[in-house]
Amino acid sequence: MTRRGKPRFRKKLPRSSNRKNREPRTLCRSNPPVRALKSRSPRVSQSTIPESNGEPEWARGRTVESASAPRTCEKTLQLRFSIFGRQCFYHPEAILHSALFLMTMAAGLTYTAHLHAQAPWPGSIQFTNVTAAAGIKFTHFRGNEGIPINREIFGPGVCVADFDADGFPDIYFVNGRDLYNRGISVRNALYRNNGDGTFTDITEASGVPGTGYGLGCVWGDYDNDGFPDLYITQYGRNVLYHNNGNGTFTDVTDKAGVAGTEFGTLFHSGATFFDYDRDGRLDLYVGGYVDIGPDSPRYCIISGVRTSCPPTAYKGTPDILYHNNGDGTFTNVTKAVGVYDPKGKNLAVGAADYDNDGWPDLFVANDGLNAFLYHNERNGKFDEIGTITGMGLTARGSVMAAMCISLGDYDNDGWLDLFITDFQKNSDHLWHNDGKGSFDEVSDQAGITVPTRDVLSFGGGFFDYDNDGWLDLFIANGHVYPEVEQVSPDVHFKQINSLFHNERNGKFTETTKTAGSGLQTPYVGRGVAFADFDNDGFADVVVGNNGDPPLLLHNGGGNGNHFLNFKLVGTKSNRDAMGGRIRVLAGSLSQIREIAGGGSYLSQSDLRVHFGLGKATKAETIEVKWPSGVRQVFHDVDADKFYQIQEGSGQLALQRFARKVSKGESLP
Repeated sequence: MTRRGKPRFRKKLPRSSNRKNREPRTLCRSNPPVRALKSRSPRVSQSTIPESNGEPEWARGRTVESASAPRTCEKTLQLRFSIFGRQCFYHPEAILHSALFLMTMAAGLTYTAHLHAQAPWPGSIQFTNVTAAAGIKFTHFRGNEGIPINREIFGPGVCVADFDADGFPDIYFVNGRDLYNRGISVRNALYRNNGDGTFTDITEASGVPGTGYGLGCVWGDYDNDGFPDLYITQYGRNVLYHNNGNGTFTDVTDKAGVAGTEFGTLFHSGATFFDYDRDGRLDLYVGGYVDIGPDSPRYCIISGVRTSCPPTAYKGTPDILYHNNGDGTFTNVTKAVGVYDPKGKNLAVGAADYDNDGWPDLFVANDGLNAFLYHNERNGKFDEIGTITGMGLTARGSVMAAMCISLGDYDNDGWLDLFITDFQKNSDHLWHNDGKGSFDEVSDQAGITVPTRDVLSFGGGFFDYDNDGWLDLFIANGHVYPEVEQVSPDVHFKQINSLFHNERNGKFTETTKTAGSGLQTPYVGRGVAFADFDNDGFADVVVGNNGDPPLLLHNGGGNGNHFLNFKLVGTKSNRDAMGGRIRVLAGSLSQIREIAGGGSYLSQSDLRVHFGLGKATKAETIEVKWPSGVRQVFHDVDADKFYQIQEGSGQLALQRFARKVSKGESLP
């Protein structure tokens, strides 16, 4: 793959008159269809939980095995599996879930994560675990009673925003709940960034503990008052907290009408704010995972091992799109705009303008189904074209257990590319945007297939960790079955995260082992967010871990590369400038970034836009394209500064910090 120059913002693509008539890509190419091995397929018994005492036990996720509430095994899921190779998996759950450990043995393979070679990288950036030193004492509470069910193993997300406008990004951690009446009290946590490398838990004072079993979260200033508001996806009703601008929040879920239960969805997942109709107000897209009801199985028996059930055991649920009415309320427009799909099993969602027509499109990652790409038709409606564009299925024609969505221009050609994480042995996926409305999977060519095959990936995405001007990749890993090691000791529940360096030639090199002590401890990694927490010019990482404390990774920097950081403030556009785009030309390198909420997995990163400049000490051109259509250009901009750009203003202002941290100053 060759890099196609470094153009300015490209002209709008012509409307494709034959998009709907375009032939879907060949799903299996030259590969034969999967056939079951001759050995017997594993039996999966699904335990269904009856109601008791007028209250459904399923509501608390409890398995009932007493004489008064007998366990029934009315359904059997016959699984097919194959040797992992270049084949098309028509029944991928045999690999994605039920084959969690069993199929590794059936394939005659022994798996040990991260045994592939990792070349030392000169001048390697070092990441250090500073969670405890920063004063973060939060621990995720899984909430399980015995074997965890799906709900208890999928979280948590983590989201970042400067909620108090002091110039330093703060962190919100999502937590589970005790749904088994054991008297255990837990809550979510909001940590205020003190600006000196430490954080303070202000959850109680601010009033954002959450109202149920939390899964994910996103920030967005839906009323354009200058303070980001907080939306939390939960099992049950979701919650919207309005930021009062004085350090406190108010629960406005009912007033706003965004609980997320209109279609009966209880198991909510990823979400994102975005302005799909460009009216200057943030709308809200909320994902739904699977339908766990009174007749749904809670556990499955896989070849004698009792564990949680794969998503094939459940029906899907619809996502919801809320339109912002501008008066503090939202209207459910899911069906009216064309994004209603009752079969979806969404885990992540991202909004970005992939075809450079100026309108945000929706990318939806599904678990065990084709991924969705809802193209914005610019008239208040969407058209689902995921398979047609080449990103709905993998290059081998299989669906994914898609957990993470990240969009970024990794080859600096002016078009946003796509990264999606997948289940262990399926590898993660990188799609190159061809600039003509389609995506080509280049995972093999880019060098991420083999290194990600032996891990189960969740959150993560693109970020430039060494400030060389090329987007790298960070991925949080961790299995979904705690029982996996009982059958296959070489497949681990806790796994080491992954870091990939962009080699600027379309390829990535894994640098996990050489990038510092903070990357050497295994966790059950889930949500990931990026932000420069100490404002030293290098992007840091925070990871939400299932059943453990989070991981705050400080980027040690120190390689002499320069940077630029921008905060956009919309006036005609939405205040957060979501959907806006910045292009930076420094030396011979042109880069783009788009301001977007959501993404990753159940998480959200800082909305400030970070550019690495390599050795360049200034940018010749800064071009901002606002969602409203306003365009601003600045010239000869000095590097190593944090700028604020207000829509319509002809001046670059410096961001204001409560306390200025010197470049290179370390966290304690």
